[in-house]
Amino acid sequence: MSRFNLAQLAQLALIVAVIEAADGFRRDPAVAKAAKQFMEDGAQAFRSGGALAREVQSYWRRHNPLADGTGTDE
Repeated sequence: MSRFNLAQLAQLALIVAVIEAADGFRRDPAVAKAAKQFMEDGAQAFRSGGALAREVQSYWRRHNPLADGTGTDE
C-alpha cells in the first residue's frame, strides 16, 4: 500500500494554485487588453526599425563616394 508523501502533495497543491492564478491573469480583461497593446506596439517598433534601416541604407548609397565609382580601385 502506498503512503501519501505530504511534501509531494504540498508541491502539487502549489503547482495547481499557480496554474489557476496564471489562468486568471490570462482571462482578466485589463491584462488581455494590455497584452494586445504590447504586441501591437512591438509590431510597430519592428516596422519602424525596418523603415529606419532602409533610410540609413538609402543615405549610405547616396553619400558613399565608393558607391558611385569616384573612389579608387587599389
